[in-house]
Amino acid sequence: MTPVLERVRKSNFVRRFDKTPSEVRCPHFYELILSNGCPYDCAYCYLKLTFRGKTSPTLFTNEWTEVLSELKQSGPGVYNTGELADSLAVCPPLLESALDYFSNCCSKYLLLVTKSDNISLLQDREPSTQVIVSFSVNSDQAAKVYEKGAPSPRQRLRAACALKKQGWRVRVRIDPVIPHTGLDGYRGLCEQVAELGPERVTVGTLRQYPGVHNFSKTAPRRGLQLSPDGRLRYPEQVRIDTYQQFSDWLGFKPALCKETYILWRKLGWRFMGCNCTP
Repeated sequence: MTPVLERVRKSNFVRRFDKTPSEVRCPHFYELILSNGCPYDCAYCYLKLTFRGKTSPTLFTNEWTEVLSELKQSGPGVYNTGELADSLAVCPPLLESALDYFSNCCSKYLLLVTKSDNISLLQDREPSTQVIVSFSVNSDQAAKVYEKGAPSPRQRLRAACALKKQGWRVRVRIDPVIPHTGLDGYRGLCEQVAELGPERVTVGTLRQYPGVHNFSKTAPRRGLQLSPDGRLRYPEQVRIDTYQQFSDWLGFKPALCKETYILWRKLGWRFMGCNCTP
């Protein structure tokens, strides 16, 4: 088991996420940093580059009042605990206080992003409309190759279903789609997600910074090319065809994650929110 570290955080807990390149559609949101790192060690993950290959999660043990003072100075919007960590793989000590705080807000929303099925903390609480739980899933084929440390997609969807039945706001991210693992392998996943009926589905194709390969020798490379935003992406037509196919399988147009304005226009889809909007 990956060791878990605990320490006092000296940097800010709340910061604005607004560094996406101007040509890429991505809403600005807040990062709420209650922990760093993820034990699942997925081969493609950008956290490999962020933390220079380190996978041990670090849980912050500061007094809640330190976090609270920053939250009180921050504006309305979505606060994402899953930008630098998996929100639920190892629950941070400060998470329960965060759930209490956001449950009593009106214009601030807590976003939990996870590949975990570790949902007992939420099952022991009353659902809140101010808390959103977003499960990242992939095809069975892609998960077996690139997400070996994470619960299976079936386990994640089962956890999502349990929370939805309880009354929690549940979203699903099919991200990152990796076409060379077999695009048809995503068909059954799309049908399962559609049957689940989450409040929002967001799809994204694999996009990663070249430096990830310095820390992950098994990170997928096939078909990727350098794009103007500095990431490795699939060619535009591959992404367009993928999104159109997923729309057919889901039975509706999903939201897209960190896609270019040009691609949105070529698809002819209208932006109506995504995983990180209320």
